[in-house]
Amino acid sequence: MHLAAFAAAEGGLFADHGLEVEFVPVVKPPDYSLSGFTSRVKAVADGHADFAFTAVVYLLAAQTEAAGRVPVRFVATAHQRNPITGYVRADSDFRTREDLPGARTARWNMPWFADEYAGSLHYLGLGAPVVVDAGPLDQALGSGHVEVAPAWLEDSTQPRLAGMTLQHLGVAFGIRAIALGIPTYSTGLVAADRVPLDVVTAMREAFRAGHELQRTHPEVGMAGFRRCFPSVSEEYARLNWSLYEPNAFDAPAPGQMDAARWQETIAHTARAHGLSVFPGERVYRPELLAPTREPAAA
Repeated sequence: MHLAAFAAAEGGLFADHGLEVEFVPVVKPPDYSLSGFTSRVKAVADGHADFAFTAVVYLLAAQTEAAGRVPVRFVATAHQRNPITGYVRADSDFRTREDLPGARTARWNMPWFADEYAGSLHYLGLGAPVVVDAGPLDQALGSGHVEVAPAWLEDSTQPRLAGMTLQHLGVAFGIRAIALGIPTYSTGLVAADRVPLDVVTAMREAFRAGHELQRTHPEVGMAGFRRCFPSVSEEYARLNWSLYEPNAFDAPAPGQMDAARWQETIAHTARAHGLSVFPGERVYRPELLAPTREPAAA
């Protein structure tokens, strides 16, 4: 997701939209709980940055803690389709999302993934998983302690998952990704409410153009990304972009926000994680919604 921002910077798209943009270090969460990740939303509210890439669940969690008083809202969406995925051993009988209910599912050190996964199965009208506490995912899957490891399809905290190979007791085994593919938003660009609408609109347009540029000229964003994150290999960054891209460009293109999908997203996210349901205008800037489509003529 961040490659598009670097493409916008390297390709002069921010300047084209009248913006002078500085990348600032991310505020690291104190822990990997859902509450821990609200620190990034709060950092925008507190003035550490004016914009940030984050997840819907983090913003809703922050708004729940503050009774809806966090002055930060989404201005563009990145994932047009939720990337929550169940990773299973390639030698297992699990092949489709309909096979997953009832399977032993890991609650690992990012425990909210298990809640997102269970909530997504519920959204699909399928049965519930059997959630069990697990340590390292390679050991848990390799030993058979769990049958499913829930994560985002391009989850950068688990490079061995993205590489589709794990190891247990020195024996490598393949894994298979089963994406649940529910039609809800999960990530995007947030802005502090103090940022004027004309600046927000310019940033949103640069964000959208950066996605298109990264898609057609992947080397542009990669150059800036590697300078900022030299410890991340180009191979790994390209792999994660290839996993992110189909969910980001699942029509409409990245950036556009639709009221109906936002309504589904807020309801699903709140239910899955036990968060408060807020009216749309406390989660996103309504003036940036796509125009409502007129019904087709009979």
